[in-house]
Amino acid sequence: MALGIGKMITSVTMTLFYVLLYYVWHIRYQAENKKGLTIAVWGLAILRIVLCLMPQNAWTSAEAPLSWGIFRNIPFTILGVIIVILFYRSAKAEQDEAFRFLWLAVVISFACYIPVVLFADPVPPVGMLMIPKTCAYVWVVLIGYRAMKGSNRSLILLLLDGCFIK
Repeated sequence: MALGIGKMITSVTMTLFYVLLYYVWHIRYQAENKKGLTIAVWGLAILRIVLCLMPQNAWTSAEAPLSWGIFRNIPFTILGVIIVILFYRSAKAEQDEAFRFLWLAVVISFACYIPVVLFADPVPPVGMLMIPKTCAYVWVVLIGYRAMKGSNRSLILLLLDGCFIK
């Protein structure tokens, strides 16, 4: 039961992590007039969270339905694709050395995560792909940390200043 609740909480926090990445992109590349994109990111995130909270997921059951694992990951995957495209294009256009591989870390995380969603129940060792997925997330955080190192402003202040206080 606790494992199922933990998986649900992780699904929600992973979604919020990608929303946070969107705002990192928004601030880093000074993206202006992206209201539609921001609405799409939040819409996908909210849809994903709502789908994660639906009782049909049967998080605490030993026999959770694969179909709901797929349903709840569709908006999440679309959100991930958006993040990959945004960081790939922007880092390339701006010749941003610090963030040039962030898109790749996100691709690796999804390349490891999707097989777990689809195949971990019938083939439990596939679940070990969550280890490199987590390493990819650590890489994303390290990319951000290294870029922020030397800055006298925290990420929280940048996010508040760049996106919410205007």
